[in-house]
Amino acid sequence: MSLKHRVPPKMQQPLGFASLGLTLVGAVVGYVFTILGITLYFGLNNLGDAITTVDSFIVIATGLVCLVAGYAGWRGFMTFAY
Repeated sequence: MSLKHRVPPKMQQPLGFASLGLTLVGAVVGYVFTILGITLYFGLNNLGDAITTVDSFIVIATGLVCLVAGYAGWRGFMTFAY
């Protein structure tokens, strides 16, 4: 039995909208953090030596985790939308 058939029909639409919201937020926040981390790593900002390489990798990893959460939201949306 698939996940869609185990969820009550009344809950499928709210779960689809929540998954779509997770997709949008995850994609936007993930993109921003990933690009910010890359600019921090290459020193393309005016912070100088205030940000270390480890800190920039933490920001990049956070962005990638948000992108993965956004992808999981998209998969959930496609499960409950159709």
